[in-house]
This record gives sequence, structure tokens and C-alpha cells, in this order.
Amino acid sequence: MNYTDRECLIGLNLIPQLTPKRTQALFSRFKSFEEIWNAPASAFAQVFGSRVLGEAIASGRSEKAVDEEMAKAEDKAVHIVTLVDENYPPLLREIDDPPMALYVRGEQTIDSSRAIAIVGTRRSTSYGKMIAGKFASQLALKGFIIVSGLASGIDASAHQGTLDVGGFTVAVMGCGIDYPYPKSNQPIYERIVETGVVMSEYPMGSRPAKWTFPQRNRILSGLSRGVLVIQAPERSGSLITARCALEQGRDVFAVPGNINSLTSAGSNRLIKQGATLVDSVDDIFDEYPDLRVKRDRVSSEDADAGLNLGEAEAAVYALISLEPVHMDDIIARADLSPTEASHILLLLQLENLIDEAEGGRYIRKL
Repeated sequence: MNYTDRECLIGLNLIPQLTPKRTQALFSRFKSFEEIWNAPASAFAQVFGSRVLGEAIASGRSEKAVDEEMAKAEDKAVHIVTLVDENYPPLLREIDDPPMALYVRGEQTIDSSRAIAIVGTRRSTSYGKMIAGKFASQLALKGFIIVSGLASGIDASAHQGTLDVGGFTVAVMGCGIDYPYPKSNQPIYERIVETGVVMSEYPMGSRPAKWTFPQRNRILSGLSRGVLVIQAPERSGSLITARCALEQGRDVFAVPGNINSLTSAGSNRLIKQGATLVDSVDDIFDEYPDLRVKRDRVSSEDADAGLNLGEAEAAVYALISLEPVHMDDIIARADLSPTEASHILLLLQLENLIDEAEGGRYIRKL
């Protein structure tokens, strides 16, 4: 049976022996995807120097399996995007070993030119989670798409920080797209499906394994213009992602951490090796002048216009941002008495526009 290129890619992606590197070896030796699909086991054995491997790849091709996989994906509202499809992410297509197929839930089109990956350890500290959420929120408000791996710790905080400000986030899974992992992040998974993208290169029903996460890391970096590492120990999957980024010609950023903390040993070493040290989202934003026309999703004037605030309330609200502002600073800058400021701040809290942080500081609630 003659298969379309799309069907051939879906079928080849179902063969477990075809790792990304082996797939590229086949692509370089055969003239078309259809030729790979129809090649004899001896041709595969010649490419890889192994009769056993050649026979395993040949026997792994199954038209029935392709039909069943496409039916399962349709039943779960999953779109399969292959290398030959127009909506395949353009930056990802450029890497040496792009996935043959992506299983996608949510939006099918990703503007890779605005994508930044945020990665870090699963065993992050409260500080690390706070930094990940803060950077993700502020980058999302500047129009960036936040890419991460839906793992516990830094990944989850990056996704959550993006969702909290109505931003667009992409979760790249290390298992089948119909197998949310870890279970504790399923609520985040469901929220991303509604407003962003969840994707995986692994066939439906694939369980997570030790090798699947390092392999998917090339997708995290491949989808993005740069990778931001937050809290990575010396032996961390995040460092694999950083290495993939360098191999793919992407930018690598890192947030410095406590020199006495094992949690930050890897990210601190990245800085010593040449990664860009960042302590503000502007350090990242300044690297991409072409995105300056896409600054904050909504200007403060536009955002405030629909709030129906009085002149004094609007003036105070304009002084409060994502960075905590002390009440004394608000009083001085708005030229108000402590009583007037307290009254206005209370009104803004009742309107669910701001939150009071510790130490008499206030922050916007987005």
C-alpha cells in the first residue's frame, strides 16, 4: 500500500528502535519517507551495521498500527503534526534531529520567534519556584511564549506563572500526551490545553521512562529562541537542555544561585562557562530587539481604561506593579495622607485588583 508522507512519518514514529539519531541516519540515506517505509530489512541492516536491528525496524512497520494510532488520537482530540505539515514549528524543524511527529492538544500553531524555555530542577526551593513564576509571568506579559516540561518544581512554577497572567505556555511531555505526568500537575495540564499547547513526540499511551525525558529536552530548546535555567544541580536534566540549546545555536541564560546550595551548582557553573547571567527579564528581552514592537500585551493605559476607577484610585493603581511597592512609597509618590492611601488601597483590594504582601507592600493581582 502506498502511504502519504504524513502516514509514513506517523508509522515510523511508532517504531521504538528508531531513535532521533537513527531516524536522521535513515533520512540521509533514503530519498523519501515512502522509500523508508517500503525498504527491506537488509537495507536497514546496511545503514546500521546490524542485521538484528534491521529486522526489528522492518518488522515494526504496521499499517494497522498507523490506522489505530490515528483513530486513538482523533478519539482523544489530539492532533498529529508531522514534519511535512505546514503548522510544524519552524524553529524545531531546523534542528539536526527534529521529531518526526508531534502529538498536540490545544493550539496547533506556535510562534517560535517569541518562545523562551524555562527549565530547572524538580527539587526546587521555595525561592526557585518564586523566581520561575516571576520570570514566566513577566516574560509572558512582554509577549513571550513560555516553554517548559510540565515536571514538578521549576517547570510547574513556570507554567503556573504564565497562566496566572493569561499568557501562552507550551508543555513538552516526556510521555504520551494522554498520560499526564506527574499526576499532581494534571490541573496545570488541563489549563494549558484550554489556552496554550501540550505536546509530545511519543505515541499515544507511552509511559514515562528515564530515557524519555533527556530525549524530549532537545524539543524544549528546539522550540525556543533561548533557554533560561533556574536552579539546576550538577547532574540535572536542565543542563542537558542547556547543552542541546548550545548545539542548536540557541541562547542560554541562567539565574545565579547561592554558592553554598547544591540546588544551584549546575546553573552557577553554566554562568562560569559563558551562559548569560540574568537577574531581570529585561536582560532577556534586550537580547531580542526584534521583539520590542511586541512589548507588554496590554499597555498600562489600555489596561486601566476599562477599570472605571476614580482619579485618585487610578493614580495609586498606576504606581503598583508586579514588583511589591511599599505603602510609604505610594504615599510619597501619590502625594496622599496615610489615611487617604489606606482607604484607596483597601478599595483596590476589594476590587480584586491588588494584593497586600508582607511588610506593608502591595502588588498587582493579575
